[in-house]
Formats: sequence, structure tokens, C-alpha cells
Amino acid sequence: MRGILLLTLLAFAIFSVNFCDVDADDLPRLNFRRILNRSKFSNNKFKRDISSTGLISEQDVLSTSLVNFKEYYPDLISYIIRQYKATITIGTPPRVFHVLIDTGSSDLWIPDASCIGAGCVNKNKFSSNYSISYGGDRDPWQISYVDQSGASGVTATDTVIVGGFALTDQVFARATGMNSGFQDLQADGIIGLGGTQRAVIPGTITPIETMKNQGFINVRSFGVWLGKASEGGSGEVTFGGFDSSHIVGSLTMIPLASKFDITGVWVVSLSQISVGTLSIPLTLRTGLTVIDTGTSLITAPTTIADKINKVLGGTFSPQAQAYILPCKATPPDMTFTFGTTAFTVPGADLVIEAGQGLCASAILPLDIGGELSFLVGDTFLKNNYAYFNLDESVIGLAQAKR
Repeated sequence: MRGILLLTLLAFAIFSVNFCDVDADDLPRLNFRRILNRSKFSNNKFKRDISSTGLISEQDVLSTSLVNFKEYYPDLISYIIRQYKATITIGTPPRVFHVLIDTGSSDLWIPDASCIGAGCVNKNKFSSNYSISYGGDRDPWQISYVDQSGASGVTATDTVIVGGFALTDQVFARATGMNSGFQDLQADGIIGLGGTQRAVIPGTITPIETMKNQGFINVRSFGVWLGKASEGGSGEVTFGGFDSSHIVGSLTMIPLASKFDITGVWVVSLSQISVGTLSIPLTLRTGLTVIDTGTSLITAPTTIADKINKVLGGTFSPQAQAYILPCKATPPDMTFTFGTTAFTVPGADLVIEAGQGLCASAILPLDIGGELSFLVGDTFLKNNYAYFNLDESVIGLAQAKR
């Protein structure tokens, strides 16, 4: 697998291009807002997303020292598990569901009216008896996480409205069982924006695939804009293209580190990370990076995280497995270089309020193992617009316009 990844990377060149945004006003859009999730599902989802890439084993994930901040810094764990929730409808007449936006998975699933388990409480539920467009039950379905929390049920088809566009006969899963891992999840289910190859649901045709198949979009792609807290924590997904009103300049197209048709993983390669006077060059082997809207912060291998946080002025806390910073700290900006193009995260966004008068660094130590090195989440994406193109196997990045 490693050889395949490296050969694939070498076959591409990073390039800057003024892609047409295909008259973004006519494209499907999905607006969303940031929410606080105190569910342990968020941690387990992270573990499953990483282990399901095919670039790292689940055992590597199990042996990783993934942070458990809740006991020590409750406000910090709250930040880490903030995610983005959008509204879709399923069925005829339409039933409203609030779903997490997640580029790290590929399934669309929601609770069923017959759902049993602690995770089913206080959720909007789907009833096939009240939908005249319901296409009938299909296959058994189950999704589980590292500690066996998860959901199960049956797959089905129905009309799903996403961004105002009605997708007929869309495959989704009705969860008839959800255990306590989802009990505090402030959403009903998930809409995954990864590739079909990563889907748990048998025979999945993802909403993006359906949009193209039914003529709503010409390219299997989507652009993601994340608003900052000062902007209300809102955001937007534009399907079939990107919204040029949210970017400065042009998009830089970065090839995926493995063909999307093989793995469905949004992995690219960093060539350098810089902060202050520190510059850390990376190679094809040491710079593999997952771009994920379902993750709040940024993780780096411990040796690199140590160097970065030393520049930021952070002190490592073994209890929290994080770096504590003075709340009045004014760290330098941090840059992430793909090829020769650098993308910036302002220093102010690297300081996270952790409660009790303490603050922490947005750069976490995490030795993922396998071939992956970095996980880049919303701290980066709030400052840089991302365009995910399945057809061309690239991710486009540009400075987000504020």
C-alpha cells in the first residue's frame, strides 16, 4: 500500500488554478451551524475514521494515547467535540433531521421510529409508514466503534432533500438500535461526504453520487466554508463546485495521496509546517495528512507537536495530554505548506480556552501510527476554504475570505 501511495503522489503535481465555480448560485447548498457534542461517540468516531482509512490498523489506534480531557478540562473537551450540524429531510411528506457534516465517513443514517436504546432518546425519528415515497427495506446494517458503541438497523431508499434538491431513491440507513454512545449527541444522525468505498451501508450510493446521477451537478465535488465563532459559527457546503465569494485568489489543487477510487480517503501530503522561526520539512512518508471537517483541532506526531508548542509557549500536561498556554499568549501564525503553497492559521486561533483560567494549544500530540502523520480539522478549515473533488482526486485550498 505504501508503495502505491508514493507512486500515485509522484504522478501528480500541485497546481494553482482559477476553476470555474459553475455558477454557484444554481448549485445545491447545505447550510449548517456549529454545535457542542458531549457524546463519547465523537472520540470513537475519530478512532474509527482513522482506522478505516486502510493506512493504519485498528490496533495502532487502540494503542494511541488519545486525549481524555473531560476529567481535567471540561471546557477544552467541549471545544474538541464541537461539530457542524445541518438540516435535511427524508420521506414524503418530508421529515426533518439534523445531521452532522462529516468528510471522514460516507454513510447517511438516522434513527428509526422503532429505535431502541439509550442513544435513541430525544432524536427525530423516521417512520416508513408515513412516507409515500419509501422504497422498502433492503439489507441489515450495523456500525460499531472501538469500544463497541454503535448503531444497527436496516438500509432503505426514499426521497432525501439536501440543500433544496430532492434526491429520489436515495440509500440511507434506519437505525433501530442506538446504544449509549450516542445518548448526548446533539444531532439525529450523520451525512458522510467521503467516497462510496468507505461506506458501511451495503450498496451505498452517496448523496453526492446521486446528485450527479440525477443531473443536479456535473462534477462529484463540494466546497466547504466554515465560519468562525465571531461569525456565529455558521458554515456552508456547496455541492458540484465551490463558491468563489468565500475565497481569496485562486484554488491550489493538491492531489490526493492515494487515488480516491481505491480508498475514498481525503489524504494529502504536507511538505512543510512552520511557526515563528521554526520550519519542519516533511516528506511523502512523513507528511501524510487527513483533512476532516469532523475534527475540531490539529494533531501532529508527538516529536513535532513538542517542537511547535515550545515555540507557542506551551507546557505539556500529562494529565490532559495537551499543552497548556497562557490565556494572554500571542503566538505567531502557523503555516501549512502543500508543495510550494503555504496556508496560514492565525496565532490567535491556536489558543483554546480550557476553563479554570487556563488555555490550551490547538496542536495536540497524537502518534497515529501506520502511514498517517497529521489530522487537520476545523482550526485549519475555518481559515482556509476547502474544495473536495472526487472526479479529479484532488483537494483545492484557498485562503477563506472573511
